[in-house]
Amino acid sequence: MPHFTYIYDTYCGWCYGGEPVITALVNSGAEVKVLHRHLFQGANAHRMGDGFGRMAMQYDRRIASLSGQEFSDAYARNILQAPDEVLESGLTAKAAALVHGRGAKAEMALAARLQRERFVNGRSAADKAVIEAALAEVGVTSDLDGAEDQARAICEEAASLLARYGLSGVPALLRHDASGTQIINIGDFYQSPERIAALAA
Repeated sequence: MPHFTYIYDTYCGWCYGGEPVITALVNSGAEVKVLHRHLFQGANAHRMGDGFGRMAMQYDRRIASLSGQEFSDAYARNILQAPDEVLESGLTAKAAALVHGRGAKAEMALAARLQRERFVNGRSAADKAVIEAALAEVGVTSDLDGAEDQARAICEEAASLLARYGLSGVPALLRHDASGTQIINIGDFYQSPERIAALAA
């Protein structure tokens, strides 16, 4: 039977666009390993006022038109148009690490919850209370800072896999079977996410 690896960053707009597709795959019963890349850090931790907000808005409009996912006015106002807002996904990388051992369904449910907070409710990536509240809903009360080493290890594994298959960004969905590994274009399933379940057969 085939199995899958999904590499993502919670606050990547394209990952948000593909969320219904990945959720459908996970809910189909397919074996899926998920890895949080923590893409937005260091030089990739973008400040909106430096022009990233305007660029992200253009991409978000395209993602919305292709996927149907909502990017709200609150998100545009509180995030993209807030000059001092910085896109740094370290908190959610740690949160993902705390639920990683519970499996793909739990981790993707957490990611979807945090994506709604950002892209619909307009909550900052730096709002630790949002992350902690989402974790508490699934019974996780461990300190986020205690997950730093695990989050880093997961990120390194994700980066290594991306490099192995000549990929640099996220989302990345890999399908593995006896014949090898295939890179799946998530965008092919935007209009009917349920179709992706056929790949697990």
